[in-house]
Amino acid sequence: MLTIIATAMVKTLTSYLFGSYLKAHYGSVEIDGAPSWYGQEPQEAICVSTYKVGDIRMLESTKTSAKIKLNKRVNHIIDIVIYQNFQNLQPDEEAFLNSIKKDRKLSLFVDANTRFQNIKVDKDMKMVFVRSCLDKEAFINYEKRRVKELSKELTYYKSDKAFDELEGNSHKKSGRIDKAFGELDEDF
Repeated sequence: MLTIIATAMVKTLTSYLFGSYLKAHYGSVEIDGAPSWYGQEPQEAICVSTYKVGDIRMLESTKTSAKIKLNKRVNHIIDIVIYQNFQNLQPDEEAFLNSIKKDRKLSLFVDANTRFQNIKVDKDMKMVFVRSCLDKEAFINYEKRRVKELSKELTYYKSDKAFDELEGNSHKKSGRIDKAFGELDEDF
């Protein structure tokens, strides 16, 4: 059952990212004085735009803000996909989806793969504009690898747990327990 959920998660995330959902949810923005690309999103990427008042000295701070904003957006997308498509789950299935949501390495992935597609320092308006983007295909491939690894770890966890119970060691901690699945102890 968890394999079906893992496959459905990746398929749903892919269709969400490449469907019209993102455009309908986030749309595009036009702000007087902002560059034409501000608030626009290309089809192949997840992008955020941000700005700060100041001159060229604010560029690094604006880029950092854009990365933080992009990271929050990616997390929000995962939350939306899970909320809209997975309900009435068994406790182990819910724990599995929660482990997908609690990805400690996601911010590193976003940082490593963020492209600053557009930067504009407007000296007249004293504003710095930045658009940071994350390639959708790279994100989907990252999630596929991650879901596959989590599925494998969960399978090992369940098999070790089953062997422990067969041997009469129902309280023994299995050797392969991953912290992400620690909450499953209570369910079995």
